[in-house]
Amino acid sequence: MPRRPEGRRLHPITPWRRAWAPLAALLAFSVHDFERARDWASHLTLGWLLLALAALLPIAAAYGFLTWWFTAYAVTETELRIQTGLLFRRTAHIRLDRIQAVDVTRPLLARVAGVAKLKLDVVGADKDKDELAFLGEREAVALRAELLARAAGIAPDAAPEAGEAPARELLRVPPRTLVTALLLLASGWVTLAAVVVVPPLIYLATDSLWPALATGLPLLGGFWASGFGKFVSEYDWTVAESPDGLRLDHGLLDREHATVPPGRVQAVRLVEPVLWRRRGWLRVELEIAGTDKEKDGVLVPVAVWEDVADILARVLPGTDLDAALASLSPAPRRARWCVPLFWRGYGHGVTDSVFVTRKGLVVRSTVLVPHAKVQSVRLEQGPWQRRMGVADVAVDNGANGATSARQRPADEAYALVHAQASRSRTSRHTALPDRWLT
Repeated sequence: MPRRPEGRRLHPITPWRRAWAPLAALLAFSVHDFERARDWASHLTLGWLLLALAALLPIAAAYGFLTWWFTAYAVTETELRIQTGLLFRRTAHIRLDRIQAVDVTRPLLARVAGVAKLKLDVVGADKDKDELAFLGEREAVALRAELLARAAGIAPDAAPEAGEAPARELLRVPPRTLVTALLLLASGWVTLAAVVVVPPLIYLATDSLWPALATGLPLLGGFWASGFGKFVSEYDWTVAESPDGLRLDHGLLDREHATVPPGRVQAVRLVEPVLWRRRGWLRVELEIAGTDKEKDGVLVPVAVWEDVADILARVLPGTDLDAALASLSPAPRRARWCVPLFWRGYGHGVTDSVFVTRKGLVVRSTVLVPHAKVQSVRLEQGPWQRRMGVADVAVDNGANGATSARQRPADEAYALVHAQASRSRTSRHTALPDRWLT
């Protein structure tokens, strides 16, 4: 048998979590080829089924134990090293200066068992592969603090004793506010109406239950994601300030402890649904370099303007939210011939620190991109836009995201491209370095 790798070990409860992999593989096969699985099951008696289960459980337990036994991690002066694998060995060398965020996640069952998952955001790496699951809660918090301390340049001997950096709470979203905000979102009600109306209509039209279920289940999942799912995920949302960035704690069943790393925010999106505006509420989303774009980078699920402005001053130092919004100018009236009705929702502005765009009438979205984070700027103009004398100016940021100043006067758009390229170049030269705990 191969020699067990040296280093720190995961929590002893980990084998139980990994033992589910063979059972999950069997379930996936059954779902993929349901007819064959059902045919096999029909030829098995109860005794054979119990015997198969009795044989599968030891195999699953052995798999979980061996994968845990041959997993270890170590922290050196320059990297975090994770070794995994029994037959196919994998060693991940994660440079500390490439780590963007270290998050501690506590799923419901893990909270009961007193363990946590450590998730790493690393430039150019798969986030799901670079994680440690599971560690004891205290060990996970201590390891997170040690990694951040070493990434900040603290001496290796002193890093383990540096401890968790202190934090000061900036914002806590009350459950009542969150519930009210979700009830005021039209998307949840539209999805609920579709759940109630569409499957019965399909059943009446086809006289078959399966097409109705095939349509209803995805709609029900969408209703969960836009309503109860958001409440469960964003419950007790807390934003706190610490030397290693803004800390986000949230979750009713699964508690997540995430960090917005300093200097990694590439763009900020302010979302204002129409029914929120009378209350002065908005949602804040982030685009962060290296993170999965399919996952929603929420900074604040719902808050008033004053609280958002205070937090954004820390995310985008030197940015005045009121000045950024005051700089917005609407699209010219002739743009209505290119985009009827929706042209009224377009706007653009520039301040000394950010490039600002706006779009949307029912759900208004305002994007702020720091000049130093703009990777490229380009002019886009279709044939009808050329005839109407308007053009779009698009900017790309370091998180592979993009935003556009839509339907600007053509002469203004040409000048804006050259001016923005100059502003971005100058801002990158004067930008402060991105460092932890500084």
